[in-house]
Amino acid sequence: MARSQKKIKPQELLSQFAQMCRKSRAPDGDWQGDGWGIALRLRSGQAIKNQNWQIYKSLRPIWEEQDKFGQFEETDVFVVHARSAGFPQHKGNIVYNQPYIDGPLCFVFNGLIRGVTVQRKLAGEIGAQKIFSLILEELDNSKPDEVLKTVDELIVKNSKKITGMNIGLVKNNRFYALCRYDGNKEYFSLHYAEDGGITLLCSEPIGKYEWKTMQKGEILVL
Repeated sequence: MARSQKKIKPQELLSQFAQMCRKSRAPDGDWQGDGWGIALRLRSGQAIKNQNWQIYKSLRPIWEEQDKFGQFEETDVFVVHARSAGFPQHKGNIVYNQPYIDGPLCFVFNGLIRGVTVQRKLAGEIGAQKIFSLILEELDNSKPDEVLKTVDELIVKNSKKITGMNIGLVKNNRFYALCRYDGNKEYFSLHYAEDGGITLLCSEPIGKYEWKTMQKGEILVL
């Protein structure tokens, strides 16, 4: 997740992210090569409400599409996600690729949760989609950081094992993040930087920024 005080071309940060993804491996050894997606915020005026998202998604590994990075427009906010499908039957379906968008809201998730028994019907086929639908329901009555706390408590209480549950939200001009994991701290920690007019949130440090690391269970607003 990247936000800049001035509009920037995302190409350089995307290249650094792609290089990181190529080296990264999930705890089960799987690569981040099951496709990727990017959402870039475009405004039709200065008002935050006059905005929309340009979306690009692909089933190819992100590092194989670096020729496309220069084609994206200048923006002040963009969110990029590289996918490692948790189950074989969930590979090869671009609908599952993130980020997910609902109006001005942008959502990304990284994690693995087993045995979830939430007592309500949630839209979606895979875990990320269901968590997104849960967040959308809760946002009707609460602020994004309060929603992340509610979702965290609900899933911790109603799941057998949370290997990882990292959630990122963009709403208006704010980033909201939840970092939750059980072991595999190196892989599931989230990192953030506020440096030279750039605000970043990423699963691993990239570039030459002054990175800080979120704590287990922390909810952060940037």
